[in-house]
Amino acid sequence: MNISKEELNYILDLYQTDGPTQLNPTHTLTLQSEIPMGIAHLFNHAKLTLLAEIAHYQLWFPLELKVDETGTITPYLSAPEVIDTQGVKRCWRWDNLEIQNQDFKIESISSTGLFLKPLSKKQLRKTPQQLKFILPNKKKISIEIEPVRVSEQGIAAKITQIYHGREQLRAYLFAAHKRKHANLYEYI
Repeated sequence: MNISKEELNYILDLYQTDGPTQLNPTHTLTLQSEIPMGIAHLFNHAKLTLLAEIAHYQLWFPLELKVDETGTITPYLSAPEVIDTQGVKRCWRWDNLEIQNQDFKIESISSTGLFLKPLSKKQLRKTPQQLKFILPNKKKISIEIEPVRVSEQGIAAKITQIYHGREQLRAYLFAAHKRKHANLYEYI
């Protein structure tokens, strides 16, 4: 493959840096990069995930990278999705969740599904429905659910869409997991 001088100069220009940039003192974690401004904008649209493993749990942290005008890349982590790799326990199942709305008491919840106890017999429906509730930390959640199993014990449903509160739900579940398994997080 032959590259012309113009093509080679273009590629070299992409990887040229303007010199060292100053660290931003307001951030606690900053990545200093040598990524040229010509391609640094790609990081502003990247959807990345950082995996951490603690005991038999995987924590999948959404990672967003912001590039400022000086080319400094600043990472922002959100609350992770917690996954039990052994599949023995569902880490979001707690006793006494104390989450309910006017129609249901939520017995267990994850970012993908929940188990509901209807407060009246008329609520035992097998059709998709929108559900709004407030978490114990006072965050409002609005989701659409589709029942997968309906019995006298309640309704097991998958979450088909989260209209409002995706980050808040994930943060709540992570905080609950940290409380229940505090020993796993002692040295983090």
